[in-house]
Amino acid sequence: MASPRWTKVRRDLWLHKARTVMVVLAVAVGIAGAGAVLDTWALLRVVVREEYLATNPPSATLWVDSVDAGLLATVRALPGVRAAVARRTVVATATSGGVGRTAMLFAGSDLGGSEVGRVVREAGDWPPGEGGFVLEASSESFVELAIGDSVALRLGSGAEVVLPVTGIARDAGLAPGWMEHIVYGFLTPGTLARLGAPATFDQLQITVREGEMDRSHIRRVAADVAEAVSATGRRVESVEVPEPGEHIHAAQMDSLLLTQGAFGALALLLSAVLVINLVTAMLAGQVREIGIMKAVGARAGQVAAMYMVVALALGLVAALVAIPLGAVAARAYARFAAELLNFSVEGYRIPSWALVAQLGVAAILPMAAAAIPIVRGCRIPVAEALRDLGISGPGERGPGRILGGLGGAARPFLLSLRNAFRRRQRMALTLATLALGGAVFMASLDLRTTIRGSVGELFGKSLRYDMSLRFVEPHAPDSIVAAIRATEGVGELEAWSGVTASVRHDDGLLGNGFSLTGLAWDSRLVAFPPLEGRWLREDDGRAMVVSRRLAAEEPGLRPGATVTLVVGGKESVWSVVGIVDMGPGATAFTSRAAVAETVGDARARVAVLSATVVGTASESELIQRLRRDLEDAGFPVESGQLVQASRVAMEDHLLMVAGFLVLMSQLTIVVGGLALASTMSLSVMERTREIGVLRAIGARHRTIALIIQGEGLVVAVLSWALAVPLSVPMSVAVAKSFGRVMLPVPAGMAPQAGAVLAWLGLVVVVSALACAWPARSATRITTAQALAYE
Repeated sequence: MASPRWTKVRRDLWLHKARTVMVVLAVAVGIAGAGAVLDTWALLRVVVREEYLATNPPSATLWVDSVDAGLLATVRALPGVRAAVARRTVVATATSGGVGRTAMLFAGSDLGGSEVGRVVREAGDWPPGEGGFVLEASSESFVELAIGDSVALRLGSGAEVVLPVTGIARDAGLAPGWMEHIVYGFLTPGTLARLGAPATFDQLQITVREGEMDRSHIRRVAADVAEAVSATGRRVESVEVPEPGEHIHAAQMDSLLLTQGAFGALALLLSAVLVINLVTAMLAGQVREIGIMKAVGARAGQVAAMYMVVALALGLVAALVAIPLGAVAARAYARFAAELLNFSVEGYRIPSWALVAQLGVAAILPMAAAAIPIVRGCRIPVAEALRDLGISGPGERGPGRILGGLGGAARPFLLSLRNAFRRRQRMALTLATLALGGAVFMASLDLRTTIRGSVGELFGKSLRYDMSLRFVEPHAPDSIVAAIRATEGVGELEAWSGVTASVRHDDGLLGNGFSLTGLAWDSRLVAFPPLEGRWLREDDGRAMVVSRRLAAEEPGLRPGATVTLVVGGKESVWSVVGIVDMGPGATAFTSRAAVAETVGDARARVAVLSATVVGTASESELIQRLRRDLEDAGFPVESGQLVQASRVAMEDHLLMVAGFLVLMSQLTIVVGGLALASTMSLSVMERTREIGVLRAIGARHRTIALIIQGEGLVVAVLSWALAVPLSVPMSVAVAKSFGRVMLPVPAGMAPQAGAVLAWLGLVVVVSALACAWPARSATRITTAQALAYE
């Protein structure tokens, strides 16, 4: 037979079943939100470790003018090198279904091997056969190609070659093709030669024998390889050493999950408010019961244990609901996140430690939240407990008394105002819960607005051209301008040069290569406002303005600094005059004259131009006409890009990420709504006698319901007023976190009007829903029941 104490526990849970359900839901929402992020992070860690590292990603890549079997043998013989392969990457145009897209084609000395950068077969042939085309899996949905289809490839002004798609393979080291709007494909060197590409390779990819996770060690080994290559008479164009063992998008994903995890943890902590409310209500209604138990010999610890078990039971029931829901959400989110990393999570399980951690939180959090009211309630002396008259509100003091004295307003409205202030501590907790949810919600909406503004600033004001063309061969800038001018629809026009440069560090090692673009110092097609320093001047000489991202990767590139760059295998001294925000790329700008002086070639290979036609369709038609006209004029185009397409791709990607933050913020609103519902339910219970008096003097159901709804609306509007200023520091924190992860965005010092109005409308709806059940309960209380209630 069950002990009387535990029979009482079950009875108490049943008597408070409505609030019990609300607490279970709130804790479940918090655990599901935080748990989904934890499960996603844990699952992605397993995928990265077992899938990405299993591909043997290259420790370093060197761009060399030519690589043959003899050079490969020389590099493989170096003591620090474990493996080395040769690759060539070319940019071409892939046409399928009548649509031309930019394609990156890869050929290698050992594509089917597993020593460096292993590619995994998903369907069809792997490695590619002669005359076949293997599509990279992340480009499959973007280009809508399948095995058996044909794709037409064209390299520059070469002949179009139609190849069959013979296989699908996944390269986890690539940024997803659907995200970059690029068609990735693998070919044999012979097939690539049919397109007109050189027969030799131009990349060396190596893995190191030891210290695979030591970036400094890898740089030293890469320097030894570069020295060995130079000793054979070849030129090393640049060297890239990525963060060891880390995917190109891994840092962004970790930071994003951390930000979303913070939102989930906030929802989890706010759900503790409901536990406090429930336990407080139970104790307030059972003071005399506690006194009787203590009078017959129960110790305070025994009584406290009973209510602690109640809190534990609530948490465990919530865990039974939340952990499966969190796991389902995590798998869906991890599948999306894995696509951003170009992985697949199929066949991987969420680590058991993540599920056990959520179970532990579900058990501990409610007990921790309930500890203070339980200890306080169990310490009431027996005599005081036996004299308790039941649940009652405090005397009319403070705001309630002041509001009660107001005249000239409807009495139900005054009652709503007064009742909202009767339990000030509980009201403060409810206000804080709703206000934090609103602040997070408004900060997320503000982020969406600032993203659009930042992208618009970058592509509207900073980048003032509509399209760019890259030529197969460099030409004299004046001849490029003249050839393009012959096509109708062209507005402003400039020819740019460019090289790849690397910083020579004080220890003699090279930094990662970056693009150094040469343009007119007074260019009218770019206008990047300096974050530090200034823009280029006519008399600068070898001076450059670097992007924020490049300055972060190379801390020595600060305004006023003098650095040694390696360009085309030769060293030259440059000065840094400014830092600007150029988007997420690690790039730099200088004058075209500085590039010509450094490489001894004044020709240009890129043209940027604004269009006099309006609309994406018209611009697409113009770029096609330009490609035809320029090829006829002897200026074959390797690739063309619409700025609007880049803008849409970037904005969609960033807004998709921000959308997940909005979704996480809504978890806190759900918890806030449940907290308000719990508070109003307690309020109805505490005022049962008062409701009976109102019924006795003729109050109708509608009047009582309006009083309850009015009280909830008062709390909701107050939380809205509190959330508005609170959203400012929240927006700053979210903007800074997003800026470190994706794209720097301005932190708003005032909430957006649209976000403020959206939260006002949402909190009114939340209030109406939260008060619906308590209002219905209040109208069902009979006069006799209410007047007899203690």
